[in-house]
Amino acid sequence: MIDLVDFDNVKIAKGVYYGGDAGAKNAVLYEGEAWMVKYPKTTRALEKPQTSYTTSPLSEHIGSKIYEALDIPVHETMLGMQDGKIVVACKDFTRKWYDELPWGGCGLWLEKLLVPFHDLKNSFMCSGVDLFSGAGSETLLDEVLATINGQDELKSMPGVSERFWDMFVIDAFIGNKDRHNGNWGILVDQRNGDAVLAPVYDNGNAFFNKRSAAQMAKRICNERSMREDAYQNPLCTHKYIGSENEAQQINPYAYIRQCDNQDCNGAVLRFVSKVDMNVIEGIIRCIPEAVGDLAVMPEVQKEFYLEIMRMRLDHVLMPVAQELLRTQSR
Repeated sequence: MIDLVDFDNVKIAKGVYYGGDAGAKNAVLYEGEAWMVKYPKTTRALEKPQTSYTTSPLSEHIGSKIYEALDIPVHETMLGMQDGKIVVACKDFTRKWYDELPWGGCGLWLEKLLVPFHDLKNSFMCSGVDLFSGAGSETLLDEVLATINGQDELKSMPGVSERFWDMFVIDAFIGNKDRHNGNWGILVDQRNGDAVLAPVYDNGNAFFNKRSAAQMAKRICNERSMREDAYQNPLCTHKYIGSENEAQQINPYAYIRQCDNQDCNGAVLRFVSKVDMNVIEGIIRCIPEAVGDLAVMPEVQKEFYLEIMRMRLDHVLMPVAQELLRTQSR
């Protein structure tokens, strides 16, 4: 079992703040490095909530560890406790601690600027491309792919298309429905302007993070409910223009099954060549059910997560990969 870090008495990192709407965040110094501590978001605004807080810290940690197991660069995470809640700490990959700053004293320095895809898309829309809706936040798949292939910084950077489609497939596997344009991007070195892809971050909306353990226990006993949860009903943040000229969210499993996009097909093949359910089960099993009186991850929640991923692998991703390989061998 992993040990959860106690963040109650960890030093706050002064002058460091984080945005986003996924819940409260705090900057701390832990063993000489900056970490962002993310709290679970309250569910009181939801209609008939089944749990007081989301399980987003668990989703963030497990989803990130799965990305790591699949050899995708991802931010480092660790589970912890703070103020009587389960939290997740995400290592800040933009800041570094210096004992001696150039202007004197010591502290954190912002070495790399995180530029989200949202902002890159905004800059590309200035080029006069008529395709765009006029919003950097718009996730129409055609607009996203046009930006990847046309924005100057991105089209000259190796691996951007592969990263997008790897995220599309892995997010489908872990059920992350919120890979919007602010949840991935590039890092720009503040000293020389060099840019690289940022590690994957913000995986907290995976694994039905607003569900209670009781709901999971009920659904895992119902085959129809599990099929719905695994691949029939979930939608992702990306959209397409439907038959009535209206934007509709994509069911990523249906999209993957179509095999119409060669870049997506390539990501499926990369995924199945690396995925190991034994490793993934180890990631989940090593999380304690409780620490003292504080519930962390009950057994039924572990079983639900694992069964959902097995179904996605067995009924969607593996059959698609096998068909692609058969087609290639003809």
